[in-house]
Amino acid sequence: MQPGSVLRSFTQAPWPLLFATAGLGLALSIYNVGHAAYPTFCSSLAGLSIVTLWPTALEAEFALNPLNRLLADWALMLVAMMPPLLAMPLMHVWRSSLPRRRLRASVGFLLGYGALWMAAGPILTVLALLLQLSVAEAALAGALLIAMLWSASPWHRAALNRGHRMRRIGLFGWAADRDCLIFGMTHGLWCIASCWAWMLLPLLGGAWHIPIMLFAGAMMLAERLTPADRFPRLDLVSVLTARKAARPHD
Repeated sequence: MQPGSVLRSFTQAPWPLLFATAGLGLALSIYNVGHAAYPTFCSSLAGLSIVTLWPTALEAEFALNPLNRLLADWALMLVAMMPPLLAMPLMHVWRSSLPRRRLRASVGFLLGYGALWMAAGPILTVLALLLQLSVAEAALAGALLIAMLWSASPWHRAALNRGHRMRRIGLFGWAADRDCLIFGMTHGLWCIASCWAWMLLPLLGGAWHIPIMLFAGAMMLAERLTPADRFPRLDLVSVLTARKAARPHD
């Protein structure tokens, strides 16, 4: 896709609304940065550097940053970073639903999608903390290296390809609500599989939390805009078949 056509598409619905939502999330994140858990998360590790046992360090960290505080800041991160990634699936849900059900269908999709990402928040937070405890000052550079390696892997491409798939949305009743919720959860699952490494970066950003959040969001959006199947999908059966065919016959 040409850069000019991409920029023009950003002026068409639903992109302006999604960017405005992300802007609101960013503004709330900037307002909250003085009280956010993630700068505390990074700075508090200086006092925990002498702790040799990870379970003790995790217990101390979550004592400093209660789970409800971490989840609130994680939710702000999601609002600031994820809306532009949802243009295609939301358009699919909107166009596949009856006019009177479109708002309800979109909410159902977002509930399923958000539930998966909220569940992933504590897991990624623990992973970021363990990375910080392991390599200290090199944690951010290590996370960036992990994200770049993951983005270059066939598993990442396979997850992106699955994220491009749309599923059928029912028209009436509970079946339609169920389809929207399941679609949101399924899309959220593949979004987590493709984006988890980039989401580690803001968790380790410290004072640079906001700029790194913008950078990671831009990288995820650029990856999401690449066409599906640009690279071959990981297919274990095809690989094994090709290897068997390449063996010399006895």
